[in-house]
Amino acid sequence: MISKEIKDMFNQPTKNLMIAASEVAICHEEDSLLDAVLILSSSGYQTIPVLDEQNHVRGLISISHIVSSFDKLSLFDEDKLSIIKVKEVMKQVVPILFDNYNLEDVLRLLIDNNFVCITHKNGYFLGIIPRKIVLERFNHLAHNISDIYKLEKK
Repeated sequence: MISKEIKDMFNQPTKNLMIAASEVAICHEEDSLLDAVLILSSSGYQTIPVLDEQNHVRGLISISHIVSSFDKLSLFDEDKLSIIKVKEVMKQVVPILFDNYNLEDVLRLLIDNNFVCITHKNGYFLGIIPRKIVLERFNHLAHNISDIYKLEKK
């Protein structure tokens, strides 16, 4: 269990770790792979969430998913990429937490994922918590904890 003191320091300057959905690069399950390649290329992200028409998280897509999903599929074959849907290629196992998440669950999921998707209980996509933000917070905590607390070995 993470101590209250660590949580308090971790949550400075703000408790909100999440990047809002409106600021996250996403694609839709009905988009073509060509659309996904363009979104991934322009966003600079390796992996992005895939949403349905109701903005529920349905999967993840990455360039590596696209390339490895079909034999002899090239990122330069725009004709093929334009007819295959994202839902045919996306990874369906997604790290998701509800908006009442706790820090321990976030940390557990970030061990194997670059980000965690945050949703309402009904599945509506709210945003992501990226590993980068969590590591920045822990870096700050590690460098400043002794300025706030007197640490003594038990």
